[in-house]
Amino acid sequence: MIPGLCLLTLAGLASAALEPRQIMHQVRHQPTFNFVRDIQDRDSAPCKVLSQAYAASGAQLGDAPIVDVPPSIAIACLKSVPLAKERDLALIDYLLPFVSFQSTLETLANPPKEYLFPGVDVLGGIEAVRTKLTKNGYKSQYEFMTDLRGIFTAANDNHFNYPPALLNAFMFVRRGLDLTPLSADGVKLPRFFMSLDVLRGNNQELDYHPSAIASIDGIPITKWLENDAARYPGNYQDPDAQFNNMFSTIQRVATGAVGATLLTQFEVPDYHTVKFRNGSELTITNSLIFMPTTDFNGISSGEDFQAAIEIPSNSSSNSKREEVRFRRADNETEGELPANGFPEPIVKHSMGNIAGYFLDHPGYHDTAVLSILSFLPVGFDLSDLNSFNITDFVLEGRDVIVEFFNKAKRANRDKLIIDLSANGGGSVALANEIYRLLFPEGEFTGWDRYRANDVLAATSDASYDTLVNVMITSSEYYPIGPDDKAIKTGAEWFGPYSAAGGQNVTAAFQIDKDVSWDSSSEVYYNGVNPDSTVIKKAVFKPKNILIVTDGTCASACGILTGLLTRTQGIRTLALGGRRLSLPMQAMGGVKGTLLYRNSDIVSATSQFLNGIEENQAAIDKLSASTVSFPSLEDAPLLPLVAGANGGQVNALNGYTSDDLDGYPVHFRYEAANCRLFYTQLMTKDVTEQWRHAHDVAWKGAKCVAGSTSNDDNTIGDDTVAYDKSPNRRRAATTTTQKLKVFAIQWIKLNWLDLLWMAVIGGATLGLYHAPIPALVTRTFPITFDSSGDIIYPQWAYPDRGWIIPSWLSGLISIAVPILVYLAAQVRIKSAWDASNAIVGTTWAVILGSVFQVTLKQLVGGFRPYFLDVCQPDISLAGSRNRTGLDGVGFQHIMYTIDICTQKDYAKLKNAVTSFPSGHSTAAFAGFGFLFLWLNAKLKVWADHKPAFWKLALNFVPLLGAVLICGSLTIDAAHNWYDIVAGAGIGTVMAFAAYRTSYAAVWDWRFNHLPLQQMEVFRYGFDGDINYAGQTLSDSVGWGAKRDWPHGGLDSAASSTVFARRTSGIQDVADVDVEAPGQTRTKRRAPVGDEAV
Repeated sequence: MIPGLCLLTLAGLASAALEPRQIMHQVRHQPTFNFVRDIQDRDSAPCKVLSQAYAASGAQLGDAPIVDVPPSIAIACLKSVPLAKERDLALIDYLLPFVSFQSTLETLANPPKEYLFPGVDVLGGIEAVRTKLTKNGYKSQYEFMTDLRGIFTAANDNHFNYPPALLNAFMFVRRGLDLTPLSADGVKLPRFFMSLDVLRGNNQELDYHPSAIASIDGIPITKWLENDAARYPGNYQDPDAQFNNMFSTIQRVATGAVGATLLTQFEVPDYHTVKFRNGSELTITNSLIFMPTTDFNGISSGEDFQAAIEIPSNSSSNSKREEVRFRRADNETEGELPANGFPEPIVKHSMGNIAGYFLDHPGYHDTAVLSILSFLPVGFDLSDLNSFNITDFVLEGRDVIVEFFNKAKRANRDKLIIDLSANGGGSVALANEIYRLLFPEGEFTGWDRYRANDVLAATSDASYDTLVNVMITSSEYYPIGPDDKAIKTGAEWFGPYSAAGGQNVTAAFQIDKDVSWDSSSEVYYNGVNPDSTVIKKAVFKPKNILIVTDGTCASACGILTGLLTRTQGIRTLALGGRRLSLPMQAMGGVKGTLLYRNSDIVSATSQFLNGIEENQAAIDKLSASTVSFPSLEDAPLLPLVAGANGGQVNALNGYTSDDLDGYPVHFRYEAANCRLFYTQLMTKDVTEQWRHAHDVAWKGAKCVAGSTSNDDNTIGDDTVAYDKSPNRRRAATTTTQKLKVFAIQWIKLNWLDLLWMAVIGGATLGLYHAPIPALVTRTFPITFDSSGDIIYPQWAYPDRGWIIPSWLSGLISIAVPILVYLAAQVRIKSAWDASNAIVGTTWAVILGSVFQVTLKQLVGGFRPYFLDVCQPDISLAGSRNRTGLDGVGFQHIMYTIDICTQKDYAKLKNAVTSFPSGHSTAAFAGFGFLFLWLNAKLKVWADHKPAFWKLALNFVPLLGAVLICGSLTIDAAHNWYDIVAGAGIGTVMAFAAYRTSYAAVWDWRFNHLPLQQMEVFRYGFDGDINYAGQTLSDSVGWGAKRDWPHGGLDSAASSTVFARRTSGIQDVADVDVEAPGQTRTKRRAPVGDEAV
């Protein structure tokens, strides 16, 4: 046993062993060696073809060449390896004692409801494989090893894996299948894009229109990703964490990892067909990469493959293969945080795993960020574990964080974001130290239990003290029990005891944290020993700390996060995950507290046996035991357990103080306080992630709907309990619940606008009914001279009443568009779009009314039927000054309304307020808005020739407006210039209101997209399908099939066009490519509002 091994707990070792950092680098950067894909010699054995490709690449042991060989040939080679039945049976017997140390076996077979995956009976599965093998149910070694590996994979435990050498000679590379999920604002559900498109969008290099992916191999993209995400050894215990593992985030790339879509051990087809939402297709050609431990030279058959790769030999070649180091590329570095996506750190660890940053953007000067990529050095090689100085590593980490906290205090940074994205675990000592640096006086407990297996029963009975020193505390100190007393006997420690789920376990215990955590030196956790305390009081208050993860937080990361959340109430934010409006766990990796490699178990067994050499009583007890101890001999098949990649188990389950007899924390559902999806900027600049986190934690920004305990979707202090969250699929949210949530959000965002609309509308109504100001005196002629001839007959039309009353005109101008908007939601399905359209139309009508009513009162004019309403007393104007109503103006023929005999002042006032027309103002405001809305939604004036019916339908609202105006001439209610002026006012208001409600007026790329008060619309490729989806048209990729990029782009080439042009990807069927002779002329598209 390695001294101090209990201080280490590593997650994702299966991935680390099978997909080391250097292999990731190869997949991203090494060019593919082109081997003849169309094999001429059809009779060649598939393994011989692989050997020829390997030799042609010039590779040797330690290299990892990528060769352009169809995966089907590699799979055929695997299937040609003959079944080694006797060795396979021996392998099962060999592995079972190691598997017995897996701490979750019985609980995993019958997990609690809140565990998000079906139960897996590991021991029963292994016995089923043995039975099938015994009954000759396997035709090849590949079939057997695939079934055996499948049992470990199904456990979804980062700490539990067995990597058969047969299945690790090479892996399959899907280099063209690098995907990125993008949400428009972090809250809307994401769509999935080719990472190449996103990269070029981030670099402002797009000259084509990227489209979201619709399906791969005919399977809807989300389903394909979920299925593929489940097929990885040493996987995560949370489906959202598995899903995030498919993508290359800034933090994952910083640790040397890549998205799991690029590299897999499991069978893949020779080609993947990617279909985009714009209808175009892309064919991805898969290849394979040889592992650096593989030397494929001289292999001509399945038998040769088995002899060279799987069967141990007596020579030293196998051990050499286990110890072989990967030859690094010249441009690869280790231990340095990459420049891409990260700012310059304030402080950083020399091993690259810890760094501190200050947010320097306006509004964020109070925030510091502690980024912890790992609890081991970045790019750590497991083969270096035995020589790794964990103490120096942890102490440097402590010094870096202390320096960072001091600088944060001096800079008045009182808020802290702890970014644990992509953190798969590492040193428990470092996790514990960071916790104590954050909270020097905080509760500091962590309870563990082993599974009570036969080996522990025998060894604890034979020599408990030796077992304590070798496996329990790795020191001379006894473990501490829940009563805060040392557990001094093997019987007390082993029990066995029964925990929830019926699993037999040892006593709950923890290592005494009041003693030095390294038995070889005097080092204490902060706050334990006064002489070594470097921070005495917490620098940050719990309410001012936020933890950010991508759900892949595992092992030591889970230990730190668990301490902070369960004991200090620190809130968490989870990023990414499945395309669901649901909560997401921040700790989606293994929550076990100790990883044992099979080699560690062998080492512990050897150390125990050496430790009792002079203890005859212990020897006698073991001699009398029938327990099958882990073998100290080599495995019957490779890999050898002595190597770093010989398999592993999770040895310890973690428990909380309030539930020591319940389920381990690994099986407990613990949702984050909030969830966000990745936006485009968050994939380019990690500080964008941190700013979003800050806004959520301290500025009231929204989380993904349904992911928080607050009804308004802001982050809460509590988390969503499991019974409010389904374990796999979308929440059963009723329409009433959705409408309630929307109504609350809508009122909160629009209440001030509603108030102002009411105030302005009421003021307009009051002004309309107010008397005409005394300063406004309108005059009109009655007679021309003493003859009594009537002047201005255009005012002498009869008052026949209005065909369409004013109130009905206003109602029609608002109600008809609203009905259209609501009916359109059957297809558009966007409450916010309907809201913006309705509110925008109302704004246009109200503002137009304010404008025209003000003009009526202060300018006004005579209606064509004015004289009929006025009924002037002609006799009073028959002779000048006879009645005292002196005329004014030329020949004193102009009179005021005082000459009218009309007794109804309201009718008289209405007759002198003709300019401008209120009917035409409301009609062109409401129907003008509808005209613009239909143009945007139907894409009439867009990037393609529309159907004629769309053009015709688009003009129907204007026809309605003109008909309303026309009725005013029939009933002689207005002069023509009144109508024209009103129509002009309404049109201006329609344009103004539309542009305040939607992203553009004429720019067809964006004019269908509603704006939000609390969000800045980005005129560019933002990863949201609503860039194309919120339309009524489905032509040429619109209508949830097309996604538009930044302004300033050239003509519409699809994603696949660029892929074909630059990546060597062949067999692209692109629906956007036009026939010869019809090539589009390249031109610069309008940017933002240039087209308005």
